[in-house]
Amino acid sequence: MGIILLDKYGESCLNLIAKMIGNHMRKWFVHDSDGREIYLTEEQWEHITSRHGELKNHLEDILNTVRRGKRRQQPQDPQAFVYRLRCDKLRPPFNGILVVVAFRFESQDNNGNTIPNNFVVSAWGIVMRH
Repeated sequence: MGIILLDKYGESCLNLIAKMIGNHMRKWFVHDSDGREIYLTEEQWEHITSRHGELKNHLEDILNTVRRGKRRQQPQDPQAFVYRLRCDKLRPPFNGILVVVAFRFESQDNNGNTIPNNFVVSAWGIVMRH
């Protein structure tokens, strides 16, 4: 059973994943601190900035949160992780970014190996303790 993350508008973030299928959108690829490749699609970036205005103009900070942030597995879904990182560039009261990443697998390649499909589901500004 998967986690159902709801944004502040009550929309299931994971429902938006279905829209990400297709190769016609731009993607940004980064590696987290353990070398796992994770991507953010243009469509998810648009979702983030339209629903979480505190992150407009902070694409690089979101990607940096995945690169350098503290990673924690979600107990409800062992394939969902959150990355958190302090970011003092955000407008108050926000001083950090939380990014939700889904770790999934696509079908197998020609050699029978599973292909990782790790992608950003959503992100928002958070208030972190000092």
